[in-house]
Amino acid sequence: MKPEYFFVITAGILYGTITAGGQFFVNLGFSVFEISIFSVMLTSIILSFIVFLKPKYRIKKKMIFFFLIFGLINAMQEITQFGALSFGTPVAIVALLLYSQPVWTTFFGRFILKEKITAKKITAIIIAIIGIILVLKIWDMEAINSMTGIILAFLGGIFLSLWVILGRKSGIEKQHHITTGFGCFIFTLLWLVILWPITIFITNESSIINLSLNFPIYYWFYFLIFALLSGVFPHLLFYKGLQKVQASIAGIILLLEPVSATILAFFLFSQAITSNILIGGALILLSNYIVINEENK
Repeated sequence: MKPEYFFVITAGILYGTITAGGQFFVNLGFSVFEISIFSVMLTSIILSFIVFLKPKYRIKKKMIFFFLIFGLINAMQEITQFGALSFGTPVAIVALLLYSQPVWTTFFGRFILKEKITAKKITAIIIAIIGIILVLKIWDMEAINSMTGIILAFLGGIFLSLWVILGRKSGIEKQHHITTGFGCFIFTLLWLVILWPITIFITNESSIINLSLNFPIYYWFYFLIFALLSGVFPHLLFYKGLQKVQASIAGIILLLEPVSATILAFFLFSQAITSNILIGGALILLSNYIVINEENK
C-alpha cells in the first residue's frame, strides 16, 4: 500500500477523536462555539509556530482567496454538524447525513477535479453507507421533530465533502501539507469569530453561542490534547495523503471515523460495542479495501 493511503487511513482513525472529544467537552459544559474556537485557536497557534520557524510554509498571496473559501467551508461544516444536534435532531440522523459525504465527494470530484466515477467506487460507497446505517442503528431512533436540524445536517455533509475536495485541490496545486493545514485553520478561526455574533442574532441558545474564559485553567491542557489529536496530526496527515489520493477515495476512507469514534466511546464513556457495530464496521473496512485495492492496481 502506498504511504499516502496510510496517511489518510491514520487521519480517518484520528478524526474519531472529534466526536469523542466533543462529547467530553459538552459534558464539561462547553458550548459549540467554545469547543470550535478554542480548539481551532490552539491548532492555529501550534501551526503558526511551525510556519514561523520555516518561512517556506507561509501562504503565498495568490492563495489567500483559496484559503479564505477553504476556511469558510470548514467553519460552516463545524457549525452545521453541531447546530443540527442543538435543534434536537437525533444523533443517528445527523451522523448519517454527515457521512453521506462520499456520495457528494464522488459527485463533486467528477466535475471539479475530473476524477472518474468507477463501478468499484459506487460499490464501495453503497457498502460503506450500509455499514454506517448498521453502526448507527438508524432504524432505532427517536422521532424527528426539527426540519431545521435535518437541513443543517444535510448541509453539513455537503460542506464536509467540499472540505475534502478543496484539500485535494490544494494537493494538486503542490501546496505543502503544512501550508494547507495552517491556511485552513487560520481562516477557519477568522470565520468562526465573524460568524459568532451573526449566530447570536439567530439563536439565544447558550449551549451554542456561549463564549467565556471563565473555567479552570487546567482545562486548557484538555483543549491542547484535543487540538493535537483531532486537529494538528490528522489534518497534516490527511492533506499529505491528498497530494496523491483522489478526493473520492479519501472520502470513503474517512468513513473510518465513526468506527474509531465508537471504539473510543467504549473506552471513554463505557458505551457498548454491539453486533451491529461490528458488522457495520467490517463493511466500512471492506469498502476501504475495495477502493484502495482498485487504485493500487
